[in-house]
Amino acid sequence: MIQENDFIVNDNFLAKEEFITFSNSIIELNFPWNFSSTMTPYDPESTPGFFVHIVYDSNVPTSPVYDSLFTILNQLNVAVILRIRLNLNHRLPEPYYSPFHSDTEDMSKDIATRWTTSILYINTNNGYTEFEDGTKVESVANRLVTFPSNIRHRIVTQTDEQTRILINFNYLKEEIL
Repeated sequence: MIQENDFIVNDNFLAKEEFITFSNSIIELNFPWNFSSTMTPYDPESTPGFFVHIVYDSNVPTSPVYDSLFTILNQLNVAVILRIRLNLNHRLPEPYYSPFHSDTEDMSKDIATRWTTSILYINTNNGYTEFEDGTKVESVANRLVTFPSNIRHRIVTQTDEQTRILINFNYLKEEIL
């Protein structure tokens, strides 16, 4: 585990067999993805878009994938879930840099600082998550990065692999309550 400022990076977050089973269920041919024309609500109108699978939103599980996340949620010490979603970026000839944003931009500052974001990377590629302070977290399979949800970051797409897949968790930790 690497901790730098407000960022915690855990490589090999899940046990190898658990990660393989989980990632295979997402990568399978019939997994339902939905296209979104923008990667964040703050993107300009002309973006490459991406594919998303909403797992949990508005206090309700919205996908059967939710049932396979209990181990992860326990390891993250989750008390309250705001949102869980899977993201799939397709390969582009040049990286796309989304605008910097936070996952709690629609909340007041005092509330936003209580939430946590964790990103679990499903596959390894040359895309990454970049933070406004210049910190870059590379997309490495089974790597988890955790940080306060109000920290601004952006998506940088990959140019090497066909897809970049990750799962994004926004939640309150038990110790916050």
